[in-house]
Amino acid sequence: MRNREGTHSSMLLQTIRISKTGLHNFVRNAWLSTAATAVMSVTLTLVAVSYIANVALTSTIKSVVDKIDVSIFLKDSTTQEQTNAIKAKFEGLENVEAVKYVSKSDALTEYRRQNADNPKLLEAVTETDNPLPASLQIKAKDPNQLQPITDLANSSEVKPLLADRDAVSYSGDRKATIDRIIQTSNFFKLLGIVASIVFVVISTLIIFNTIRMAIFTRREEIEIMKLVGATNWFIRGPFIFEAALYGIIAAIVALIFIYTVIIGGVPKLGNYIETASITNILKENVALVVFAELFLGIMIGAASSMFALKRYLKL
Repeated sequence: MRNREGTHSSMLLQTIRISKTGLHNFVRNAWLSTAATAVMSVTLTLVAVSYIANVALTSTIKSVVDKIDVSIFLKDSTTQEQTNAIKAKFEGLENVEAVKYVSKSDALTEYRRQNADNPKLLEAVTETDNPLPASLQIKAKDPNQLQPITDLANSSEVKPLLADRDAVSYSGDRKATIDRIIQTSNFFKLLGIVASIVFVVISTLIIFNTIRMAIFTRREEIEIMKLVGATNWFIRGPFIFEAALYGIIAAIVALIFIYTVIIGGVPKLGNYIETASITNILKENVALVVFAELFLGIMIGAASSMFALKRYLKL
């Protein structure tokens, strides 16, 4: 029991000494430590921003996709039985997710809602003189595969029952909009990934060189420790702790930036992207975000230092 307690006490004491030495090295190499921490802060921020932007853009695309539909406008003479038959045909298409019937009355209600602030337009359309046709709103599973829907709308069975002018509408220019959003999204996703990789490499090289210079500066001290029987862990430990400290401080700086600048600036982007997903990630997963940033920072620092130790510190 005493031996076990002595072993635990010795390990604790050794860990404390390693931590103190690593902290001392961090302070002694102030300029290099600051540079390494600053670059790693940018790296961790970029990684987080890239992930958050990816989620936001994906959510924005989904939001736009959900609004893409095909409207089939019916003649006023089309009976309810004929409407039900057409609706069933469209529902039978593989790419159709849902078909909704919109009556003339429903169309008028929606028209009034959209033009509530324009009295002149409201006066032009009344219940007794309603020029708006009934329609079928068709939601496709894949907005890029609308041709089967168009083909059925133009078939001999369906076309005679449709309104004469502009009988088929593709939700305005929403498809063109989503194509532009997807292209822009893919560009920024790729840019974020490339930038993150570049800064991870830069951070690794800076930490690698910082540890290499620390090994060179302390080479005589290391030789003395080896002669007096210091363990490999006791010699390597301070360097690993120092590099991990870069990661911890960098993660804290990145988290402060993320939870102040990003959350503060997100509402201003509401007209361009879906911002709810960003705030949900950051506010509902605080522990996960903090853990991920700390883990990534420590891993980059520790891995860089271990690579440098393996190459330059021969024990």
